[in-house]
Amino acid sequence: MAIATAGVYLAFNGGPDASDPDRPGIGPYDEIVLRGARAVGERDGLGKVIALRSAAGSWRDAETSSAESDRVEDGRGDLRISADSQQVVVRFSSDAVAGHAAVPDLGPYAVVVVGTHDVRGDQDTLAVRVSRVSPWQLTDKAGSGFQGAMKDALVFAPSGRPAASQPRQTAEPAASPAPRPQSPEAQSATNGTTAEAADDAAPSVWVDRKKIAPNIYISRPDKKR
Repeated sequence: MAIATAGVYLAFNGGPDASDPDRPGIGPYDEIVLRGARAVGERDGLGKVIALRSAAGSWRDAETSSAESDRVEDGRGDLRISADSQQVVVRFSSDAVAGHAAVPDLGPYAVVVVGTHDVRGDQDTLAVRVSRVSPWQLTDKAGSGFQGAMKDALVFAPSGRPAASQPRQTAEPAASPAPRPQSPEAQSATNGTTAEAADDAAPSVWVDRKKIAPNIYISRPDKKR
């Protein structure tokens, strides 16, 4: 098996030019631009046509395609874009530049497959179209603000992230700070406050504070009559 280097690769799923499943495909490239019936590999600022779509709809290797590409072919001939040890991000661009917000990068994905009527990143359908000559219509994977938008070209680039999914790290709860020592005055005030709080928290007891005067009896001798 050949050792692949960093960048994106293009391979063919099915069709007359089906790629070897043990090889990454044509590449590597800094990015691959898919527009209309051409796939262009960009490297060091230079572009090269690396794949062409035949009249029957199958994709062919641009270096080996010939007049026989126009015949009716068996197989879908989809494109498969990968980045070997990395992952792939997908960008959508349009010929109408002014007045359109840029769609954020989608992904990263381990593999992106471009069929005749859809673009799939792993298990997600990113865009669809009604025919081979129609622009791509974005799905809700691009966000509700871009769902239904029409784009003419696809750009595939390496994400720089390893292909193996990394476990998501969760932030640990911060430890409670240790209590600071208090001065004697603060401790006294705290103790007083604590005592008052304890008094307030104690159950109410009704005390009969009314003093009842005692009955005093004095014995005196009767006067003589």
